[in-house]
This record gives sequence, structure tokens and C-alpha cells, in this order.
Amino acid sequence: MKRTKLLLVVIVGMLFVASQAWAGLVGVTNQRWDFTTNANPAIPEFDENPFGTPVGTILGSAGGPPPEWVPELLGRTGVWKADGLVDITLDIPNQMIRNPYKVILLEIGFLGGDWPAAFSVFPSPLGGTVQLVSQDVVLVDAATGWKRLTAEWYIEPNPDSESICYSFSGDIAAVDYVNVYTKCVPEPMTIVLLGFGGLMLRRKRNA
Repeated sequence: MKRTKLLLVVIVGMLFVASQAWAGLVGVTNQRWDFTTNANPAIPEFDENPFGTPVGTILGSAGGPPPEWVPELLGRTGVWKADGLVDITLDIPNQMIRNPYKVILLEIGFLGGDWPAAFSVFPSPLGGTVQLVSQDVVLVDAATGWKRLTAEWYIEPNPDSESICYSFSGDIAAVDYVNVYTKCVPEPMTIVLLGFGGLMLRRKRNA
């Protein structure tokens, strides 16, 4: 009975330490651009990226009119718009550890066609696998035409940084906000070993 209780205590301790190691190793970032000013490149208004400063650059089509920042458009505040195309590139710094893969969750409020005119993700350094896992567009307001795009990307292995590029086209193309959440994920066995090692160190210190 005592051995069973001791084993349970050890397992719980290992899981706790492993969870702490996971929190320290998984590189999580969250950044949101609300475009409250006409700064271009734009720094996110909400920035929880401990690995560097994210930057958003807004451009138009080659030879076309450049996007214009307006304080209000069809009920939304802080909007980049153009008669034709709005292109936005987001440069996101990462945790510089070669974890096996990275997940990117993206949300953009926009005006334009039913789908983005173009989209891509470029890791830095180049190489590995970049995969679009899912992408969806929902009409948020039928009266004004505002839509919400959500997407999930997968990069293997996680890079030092990546550039996320999206283009929206239409008679009036516009971007209202962008939200990017990323997670660099280590191997499960690494977490278990670190948790076990941390538990052994604690036992030695308490001995």
C-alpha cells in the first residue's frame, strides 16, 4: 500500500515538473494589429511575443494605388483600404530552438472577394515543410460586407521567424484587424525526460 502511494506521488510529481518544462519550452506568441494609426510598417497594439517585435507591412498592387489608412470605414475603426488590392505581410519572430514543428492560427477581418486573392507563408531560414491545414471565410455583416478569415498553418521544423502574406482584392479591398497566435512544439519525449530529470534534481536537493 505504501509503495502504491509512493508511486502515485512520484507520478504526480513527474507530471507537474513535466508541465512546468512544457510551459518553458513551448514557444507561444500572440499578436494583434488593430491599426489604430497610419504607421506602416505597423507594430501590433497587443504584443505577447517574447522573441522579438512583430511587424506588419501594408502594400497595394504593383502599379496600382497604394492602400490608404482611414479612421473609420463601414462601422469599423482603423482600416487600411484600396480600390483594387490590399496586401499585408506579417513578420513574426519565433523561439530559436529547433523544435519539431510550429502551429500558426490566423484571423483577419477584411473586405473584398469571398476568398483572399493570394496567401502564403515563408519560413526563415527557408526549407522544411509549410502546410495550410485549414482556411475558412465567414460573412460577418451582410449589410456592410465585412468578412472574417481564419486559417491554420503548420511548419516543420519551426523556423527562426516567418513571413505571413495575404492579399485581398475587390472594388473596395480593406483590412480591419489581424490576430496571429503561434506555438512551437517540442517532442513529447523531451518533455518527459526533462520532467523526470527535474524530479530527480528536486529529490537530490531534498535528500
